[in-house]
Amino acid sequence: MPDKAVWALGFLVGAGWSAVNLLLISGILKISVLQRSVKTLSALLLIKFPVLYLLGFLILNLRYFPVLSILAGLVTVPVVMGVYKLCPKR
Repeated sequence: MPDKAVWALGFLVGAGWSAVNLLLISGILKISVLQRSVKTLSALLLIKFPVLYLLGFLILNLRYFPVLSILAGLVTVPVVMGVYKLCPKR
């Protein structure tokens, strides 16, 4: 596969990982603050910590994607969300 395609896939993998992480964090915070079901909270915590971080470790350990492409994808999602929140609503 061409080098640019591998870099782009690494970026997408990093951005996807970051987006899933953000969704899980927001779900955990909503359930914690609203004091909802402990089973749902436990399920989200089990998905986030062992599964998501093990998946991230495996992605980095495979060394298929350049680390900088994954890092760029990881950073892009929070930056875009921050800029979106700072923009005035129309």
